[in-house]
Amino acid sequence: METEIQESGYAVKIYTRHVLKSFLGLFLLCFLSAVLVFVVIDFVGNSKIWLTRTPADRYQYYLNYLPYIAYLVCPMAILLSAVFSVGNLARHLELVALRAAGVSVFRILSSVVIVGAIISAGMFWVQDNILPDANHRRFRIQEPGSEELSGGDPQERSDYLYTAQDGTLLHFQFYSGSRHEGSNVTALRMAGGRLAMRVDASTLRWNKGWIFVNGTRREFHGDSVRATNFPEWRFESFQDKPEDLLDVRQYPDEMSLQELQKRIAVLWRNGEPVHALLTHWHFRFASALVNFFMAMMGAALAVNAVRSGLARNFGIALLITFLYYIALRLGLVMGESGSLAPVTAAWFGNMLFAPVGLFLWWRAVRI
Repeated sequence: METEIQESGYAVKIYTRHVLKSFLGLFLLCFLSAVLVFVVIDFVGNSKIWLTRTPADRYQYYLNYLPYIAYLVCPMAILLSAVFSVGNLARHLELVALRAAGVSVFRILSSVVIVGAIISAGMFWVQDNILPDANHRRFRIQEPGSEELSGGDPQERSDYLYTAQDGTLLHFQFYSGSRHEGSNVTALRMAGGRLAMRVDASTLRWNKGWIFVNGTRREFHGDSVRATNFPEWRFESFQDKPEDLLDVRQYPDEMSLQELQKRIAVLWRNGEPVHALLTHWHFRFASALVNFFMAMMGAALAVNAVRSGLARNFGIALLITFLYYIALRLGLVMGESGSLAPVTAAWFGNMLFAPVGLFLWWRAVRI
């Protein structure tokens, strides 16, 4: 029997399917339960506000909130399913039987870790392709309690200076990103280190291109200046789009990696701080790996469930997870404030806990 288990490819597929069936079944249960509990607690906590809103608002809000909830609870669901699925194998002495038949712990647990890696890759795709649009739609619906907050509209700027891709400088006394329109505008274009053109206008608006309204255009040629008054003048050579000046999407959670990179380039040209957005750009890669490390740590901790106790290992796993989340968020905050370099801040949690996960895995597979 032992030889059959060791040498038969069919038998190997049986125990691999058994491990995956147990792990994936528990993962689905934990994941759906966590999502349901999250939604219920959030709705009940804000019931006074939501009951005054239309059913359509409530439905659209939570429909677009689901991807973000899934992103938050997925690592914990992986941890729970890894601990309990591998722990059950250990408690029922199935691990002992497989190891006695010559199957290594590494091979037994590798399927769980591979699934964790696949989920990490899937979550990275979700973060870049689904979450930004869902968060954008969710943010457009007034969040619970947001009416109590004070502050200006992030899509509006006063005394706003913008540097275009071709080097043109634009100064707005006021600019509205939602209307794609600015007032009391001055545009300066340089050539060879000297001022080549200056435009002053009461309004600059977007209509399939930028149009100055009620202003004066001055062109400089050596020591001479030619001034032209105009009711409207289309700025044909200015190629930047409204989303380049001030995107409707202002928060990192509603931007894809490409949009984050584009916004970073705009801020960099305008001399504005970019460390917060750079941190979020790097954090997209670092946060996706949390699922992989959760699968690794959960499976490794549960190998010795018979000897050390499943409840004890589960408690240790929860503690590690709690500290892991704190480290991730602490790094993100320090990166946003500029206390740490963006790359270091984004990977701060993984740099602290990846060695812990690798050590637990090494200790488990060498048994």
